[in-house]
Amino acid sequence: MKESLSLSGNRIRVLETHDPSTTDLIRNVASSDGSATYHGQWVSGLTQTTVLGVPDTELITPLTRANLITTDANTVSLKRSQRKICTAFDADSGGPVAEIPSLLKVLAKKGVSMIIMEDKEVFEPGKKVNSLAASSASQGQADPQEFANVMATFKRAKQNQGLSDVLITARIESFTCRKVIDNDAAAEAASVQKALTQALDRALIYRDAGADAIMIHSKSKKPDEVLEFLRKFREEDQETPLVVVPTTYGTTHEDKLYEAGANVFIYANHLMRAKITAVSNYIAKGKSGIAQACPPFLKETLAARNHGYLLAALQKYQQEYKVKWGRGDEAELDNFVKEALQASGLAMENCARRLLEGKCAGAANSEILPVKELLAINGVHLSEIGRPAAPSSPSVLPGLKSSLAAGFEKLLRNATPAQ
Repeated sequence: MKESLSLSGNRIRVLETHDPSTTDLIRNVASSDGSATYHGQWVSGLTQTTVLGVPDTELITPLTRANLITTDANTVSLKRSQRKICTAFDADSGGPVAEIPSLLKVLAKKGVSMIIMEDKEVFEPGKKVNSLAASSASQGQADPQEFANVMATFKRAKQNQGLSDVLITARIESFTCRKVIDNDAAAEAASVQKALTQALDRALIYRDAGADAIMIHSKSKKPDEVLEFLRKFREEDQETPLVVVPTTYGTTHEDKLYEAGANVFIYANHLMRAKITAVSNYIAKGKSGIAQACPPFLKETLAARNHGYLLAALQKYQQEYKVKWGRGDEAELDNFVKEALQASGLAMENCARRLLEGKCAGAANSEILPVKELLAINGVHLSEIGRPAAPSSPSVLPGLKSSLAAGFEKLLRNATPAQ
């Protein structure tokens, strides 16, 4: 990440990844005239959990998620023609403090060079509220000093492990956690100003505690609060890298954010939104017999429209289970997987190129799933990951079904989406 920033005039863009094909796409796609590319990939908590069939509520720890990704850390394994890219990881709240050294070690081994933690209150697993959700204001921010201790713990772990090139990044949620006041303009302005002041105070506290970079988050459709933060922070600090995720204020051009002080632009969930849209459209055409051919334990997944999890599951099913189950409609499944992957691949490539050419997060919005729909799809818990162990059943058939499903989930975890 440091190298990318240095080579690119302190201005880089990274795109969400959720499986090996999206990593390859990010590395290889370019704008039509070849002038713009992606410098790296973003291992999104929202889209990684979508592929895993788990809600994005920090139901599983960042360390667990880190162990479920693979990246091209080992550049010697890359073909000579492949371009190196950097990797940023969405680490939610950072997880249990005791796990931080292990989290850092695992991520560094996998080639991650930016780790981003958000300063939300998370008291127990499964209670995190996504920053873009309508109810985001229901979750408060962590005490700034307590979160500063998280930054300090990462800093010590970096020093102890000799990982000075990994950028520990504090994600500030002052704007997403504040209550929006729609019916009183003066009160709303005061709320924004209060959040801005708190965000700036927190940024300096976190930086001084060991954060190498700062991310400012917002779910406003306008860039004003983010731009004001960037400008105010730059009055105090000209060096610390600043990260933005312009998902909701998607008409704002990269240039405007860069001129205000931003260095890293994260297009945070676009490829998953393109994939789900493409597969939904393919199914809607009526040519697919997936509703009849889908294995019973994936029927709920199909109904929930979580096509990220569905495709990953069906690919594993093709490899490991269809012979054992002895189904007679494997050809229909094979055809669905082949054509759905082809359709989603084309849609994701088109989305990635549109973002490069438009240089704004909303450049492909007319062709991909709205964020709020992705949040709803992600909210359905489909897999066995994160669930308590089920009691043994006296019935042979339910026990067999549970065993097969559990075995499948184990296989999926072991081969989890490469980022």
